[in-house]
Amino acid sequence: MQGVVALAAALAGDQNLSGPDGDVLLCLGEPGPLDRNQLEQQLNLQAPGHQWWCEKSLSGRFITLGTINKGTLSFSGETCGCLPTTVSRVNGQNEISPYELWFVHLMSPVNSDNASMLQAGVARELREAVKDREILRSNSATIAIGDFNMPPYSPGMIDPTTLNAAACRTAARGTRTVRAKKHNYFFNPMWEILGSRRTDQQPGSFYRRYDNSAIFWHLYDQVLVRPELIDRVVSGSARVMTMAGASNLLTSRGGIDARFSDHLPITISLAI
Repeated sequence: MQGVVALAAALAGDQNLSGPDGDVLLCLGEPGPLDRNQLEQQLNLQAPGHQWWCEKSLSGRFITLGTINKGTLSFSGETCGCLPTTVSRVNGQNEISPYELWFVHLMSPVNSDNASMLQAGVARELREAVKDREILRSNSATIAIGDFNMPPYSPGMIDPTTLNAAACRTAARGTRTVRAKKHNYFFNPMWEILGSRRTDQQPGSFYRRYDNSAIFWHLYDQVLVRPELIDRVVSGSARVMTMAGASNLLTSRGGIDARFSDHLPITISLAI
């Protein structure tokens, strides 16, 4: 709990990420026995200056917390292993810049007979669910963030019939025609950090040495943005976090400190 509190407080205090008002919306996937009420209490005690709130989803697989006006969120239940909501910014009585936000935790391919096929299948389910919600809400300004359980270059992420997520902002603004059918893109800003290990950045969010791969840092946690929101993405805000306040989320040997989580947290900022 202390790690979550420290991370949330650090995000709210970093104006490069949360803006001048400290606007934060954070989701914890698979939080286990973490108590929502105690977490909210500790946030308001240890990170003053904001009115923090916490909510646990009905399944218990997600805890959302934040400082943004809770009334701007419209959750409608979980689907495809994800938690979607509509986020509406309000100026007086006028709703401005609503967007569809998906907190993602897709099925793991571990122990699957065909990992690539499983990943592609769950990606198609998410794609169709996103499309259905965009039609229902008459709004295709969508962003999805979380654990996709596959790297950016897997077929489940880049195939036109799955999530069709491009590494290039320019390419993602158009549509892709394959066999006479048009497919809308996502833009995936996480490509920018692949292989870029610095003191303040990791080349992945999950560490494991698989016997059949030379890749040890895996970027399973990602952000996908529809073209309508590309210009809203704050440059450089797609990050894999290695610190929660003053607490290091890495071990002395450079791996992930499992006392906090088996994944490192990721962030993205939108200028809304």
